[in-house]
Amino acid sequence: MADSNFWTQQQEAKLLAWHRMQQVADQKKPAPCFTIAREFGCQAYPLAEELIRRLNARVAGEPWVVIGREILDEVAEISGYRVEQIEKSQDTPASLKAIFAMFLDSSRAEETEVFAHMKTVIRSFARRGNCVLVGRGAVFAAQDLPNCIHLRLVAPRAFRVRNIMRAHKLSEVEAAKFIELHQQQRDAFVRRFAEGQLENSELYHLVINNSRLGVDKIAELVEEYMISYTS
Repeated sequence: MADSNFWTQQQEAKLLAWHRMQQVADQKKPAPCFTIAREFGCQAYPLAEELIRRLNARVAGEPWVVIGREILDEVAEISGYRVEQIEKSQDTPASLKAIFAMFLDSSRAEETEVFAHMKTVIRSFARRGNCVLVGRGAVFAAQDLPNCIHLRLVAPRAFRVRNIMRAHKLSEVEAAKFIELHQQQRDAFVRRFAEGQLENSELYHLVINNSRLGVDKIAELVEEYMISYTS
C-alpha cells in the first residue's frame, strides 16, 4: 500500500508547476526569463550557471542558456560595429558622447545607436525565454515583459573585494580599485541610457544579499520563486 504521506502538498504543487512549464512551448505564453543585475564583485555568472543547471535538469524541451557576451555578438552582427567598439561604448566615461570618433569606418556612430541595437537584442532573447540575461542593462530593456523575473545581487564591499581577489589574483588594494573602476563605468553606462537607477529595488522581483547565501542556495530560492511566479 502506498504511503499516503509520500507526496506533500508542496511537492504536488511543484510537480504541477513544472508540468505547466514543460507545456509552455506549445502555448502563446512565452517561457520564463531571468535578468541578473549586481553590484560589481557579486557572483552573477556563477549564479546564472547554477540556475540553468538546475532548470535543465528538471525541464524538457528548449534548453536554458546564460546570455552575457552573446548580446554583444548579436549587436555586432546587426549593427555592423565590431564587438571591441561596442565594449568601448560601455567603458567610456559619460562625458564622452561620440565614443567611436577614433574609428575611421564608424565616425558617425553614436552611443545611443549602439544601445538601441542592444535593447532590441536583449528584448529578443527575453521574449524567447529560457535564458538568464546577465548585466548589459537587461533589467531596463526587459522591464515591461511579463515573462521576465528580475534579480539583483548585493553584498558588502569586503565580500566583493574577496571575490575579485580570488577571481583575478589581485591584492586587496588592487581588487578594491578594480571594483571601483568597473562599478563607475557600469553606473555611467546605465545613467546614459536608462530611466532609473540599478539601486532602485522596485525594479526587481528579488534583491538578494550574496554574502548571506551561497550560489547554490540562491539558485534554489530563485527556482522556487519562479515556480510560484509562473503558477
